Amino acid sequence: MCGRYVTPEEAAMERYWHIGARNSGQWIRRIYNVAPSQQVPMVLLNEEGEQEVVPARWGLIPFWWKQAKPPQKSFNARSEEAATKPMWRDAIRHRRCLMPAAGWYEWNEKEPVKNKAGRTVNQPYYHHAADDGVLAIAGLWSTWDGPTGQDVLSCALLTHDAAGPAAAIHHRMPVILSPEQCATWLSPETSLDQVYNAIALARQDFEAYRVSTDVGNTRNQGAELIDPLQA
Repeated sequence: MCGRYVTPEEAAMERYWHIGARNSGQWIRRIYNVAPSQQVPMVLLNEEGEQEVVPARWGLIPFWWKQAKPPQKSFNARSEEAATKPMWRDAIRHRRCLMPAAGWYEWNEKEPVKNKAGRTVNQPYYHHAADDGVLAIAGLWSTWDGPTGQDVLSCALLTHDAAGPAAAIHHRMPVILSPEQCATWLSPETSLDQVYNAIALARQDFEAYRVSTDVGNTRNQGAELIDPLQA
């Protein structure tokens, strides 16, 4: 499960997706400790067929949701079951997005440590590309007519079995696509078979290092959260 990540700089997103200022994420600041239900940047195709960065709630609310309170734990979708689960099956066929990230956090259950309060917790790690470039996390999106009558745009990231160095820390990881896969992922013409082919070819070239247990508290923000933990 991926429950925390870091968003990139606005300019980095623009360069990665060749998005002009008109379609970029000028509305959002960089977040170093994103948690579910927060507003995050999401890349999708607009009505003109252009890639655009828009704000979305991290935690998908399907269009058919009837309760006033959003569903819980809908921020991660297991790719292996997304085509059959009611929560995800419409979105994976028709509403795919990309969630820009600089990296993500994961906790190693085999490495207990003490936090600053003296409580035993799992050691957090920060995963990132070797070149610290932007990551394109494969995601799903939906629009929900909320109780106030306002449309709520929301998203979830896809996960799969961890591979490469990430597997030593946790058994799951986000599905992260390479730049040449992005257009196919976003296209409404892409078949479900092509979607799963893209997932099978997702990137594995990541590095990770220990970071402070401060990342476990969502109130903690700031660039120091991704600083390597000193021995």
